[in-house]
Amino acid sequence: MIVKLVDTSNPLLHQECQAFDFENPQVDPHKLVEDLADTMAHNRGVGLSANQVGYNLKVFVMGNPDKPEDVFTVFNPKIVDYGEEVMLAEEGCLSYPGLYVKIKRSTNIRVRFSNAMGDTNTVNLTGFDARVFQHEYDHMMGVSHTSRASNFHLNQAKRQQKKLQKLRKRNGANLSV
Repeated sequence: MIVKLVDTSNPLLHQECQAFDFENPQVDPHKLVEDLADTMAHNRGVGLSANQVGYNLKVFVMGNPDKPEDVFTVFNPKIVDYGEEVMLAEEGCLSYPGLYVKIKRSTNIRVRFSNAMGDTNTVNLTGFDARVFQHEYDHMMGVSHTSRASNFHLNQAKRQQKKLQKLRKRNGANLSV
């Protein structure tokens, strides 16, 4: 089921989320993952954290919106190691439509997390997958991608967002991304 994204003023986006309790689940983990994956795909995102749709839980999904069968499910993640190499790249966010900000992130990370069954995995992620994981992890820690950007890059992104909104409005296009 596709669920509504919370507004950026919602306190859930600005605080650390609670761990998912597999012994006494706050919600059905499979239903939550299905709703997150459906909502992510519907909005053409590559990741979506539970707090972005109103759940105060350390859960997110990531993957290709055109391949829902390959969506990666993450419960209670920890980043156990960051690689030394960092890369500056543009990031968008479903909570901030049309705002693409340049952010430095590690290009490789080692992560530990559980799947929807509660089984724990430790894996290495590189490149785009590492970037998406770090972005969604930040959401669960109450950190938005805008706070990771330099003032220069954030202001540049906001100017570009305004230009795009004016262009879309002039052309009669939908303002959402």
